[in-house]
Amino acid sequence: MRIFVPLPRFIFFLTLSVASTAQALDVGVPCQIVNPAQAAYGAPGFTWRVGPLSDPAPAKSPFSMAVWGDSLTSAVHFLDGVLQGYGIQRKDVLPAFIQAGLQVRGLALPLKDYCASNGWTTRYAYKEKPGTRAFSKGLLSMHSDTPGATVFLDFRAPRLVHRLKQLTILYEKREPDASLLLAVSIDGAPEQMISLSRTDAKALHLTPDGPMSTLRVRLVSGAVTLHGFEPGHQGTTAAVVDGLSIPGATLRGWSNTDDRLISAGERPGMPARAPDYDLILIQSGTNEGAGRFDRTAYLADVRASLTRVRTFYPRSRCVLIGPPDRGVVGATGPPASLRYAFIHREIALAQRQVASEYGCGFWDWQAAMGGPGAAKRWAGMTPPQMQNDLTHLTAKGYVASGRMFAEEFPLKNK
Repeated sequence: MRIFVPLPRFIFFLTLSVASTAQALDVGVPCQIVNPAQAAYGAPGFTWRVGPLSDPAPAKSPFSMAVWGDSLTSAVHFLDGVLQGYGIQRKDVLPAFIQAGLQVRGLALPLKDYCASNGWTTRYAYKEKPGTRAFSKGLLSMHSDTPGATVFLDFRAPRLVHRLKQLTILYEKREPDASLLLAVSIDGAPEQMISLSRTDAKALHLTPDGPMSTLRVRLVSGAVTLHGFEPGHQGTTAAVVDGLSIPGATLRGWSNTDDRLISAGERPGMPARAPDYDLILIQSGTNEGAGRFDRTAYLADVRASLTRVRTFYPRSRCVLIGPPDRGVVGATGPPASLRYAFIHREIALAQRQVASEYGCGFWDWQAAMGGPGAAKRWAGMTPPQMQNDLTHLTAKGYVASGRMFAEEFPLKNK
């Protein structure tokens, strides 16, 4: 038997490299670390139950934030800058929701390590037809009908006090009565067989006998779609932050969210309660501006998306983030060099208009950089703040941008 050994990536919350990606292995080969017992906290046993989505139980925190966007915020550097501006240390940040993005390149998952076998297919909300209500707030999913398909997640946080006390797996079957059998192992202990047949539940709740660190899930039979993971940590932390951006994404993905897969927000006939996030950031525009821009159609897309966002988070403080400046590689001067810059200006103006309609703030990233034409200037800085493609910023450029955002939108309690 061949054993898969993930290369050490030294991944910690909000400190992952942009190049960090999920590892893949042949179906049937165990997806696990070399010696799971070394990672265990000594309590591999667990109980489980299925049921409807319930309010997640993240670590206690005075501040919670989520960001949805594209590749400009799917790495950690922009969020690093925001947190620095808010005076929050990265080691004191925990997630409340983890996307099922183990196969997505450039996605910084808040896990110490993870891997996925062959046999999984990733779907993206923004790539589906509008109205395809099939996604959680992670805006992507992993599907498999291949026996032996496996995922492995290592939830260990930088601080030992933040141990995992419970975990919810958001999943789905094609039909409520369809057969589904999973083999689940915690901290390298022998697998427990979990039958999810003859149930229309969307959530599998795991409660370990004591603090846990790693999880391995293997598909035994049937077909399953994984929508995300909701960890419940012990202790108190400075902030709960969910980075839910996806490389290549557009804002339209929100139109394909399914109410049954999102536990956040108010529900008709239910008592009002505090918002799930104190602050939500919605960043987009670069991918929408890559081709021909239709302002009327774009306004309609933004309104439809924010309608869905506000359905789930009606009272969260909300800020739309427009696209940064973008240049044209090889262009010698205007107007050719400002082709994308002018489109980004139109997108920013449209976002500013719609943001006010939905009670959201707006941060003009392009203007903060210095307006149209700033991309080339940022690329010429020492050290460079913009990459040579004149579309993506460097790590230092993202951190600087995040700090500028925090200055314009400070924490309300400061």
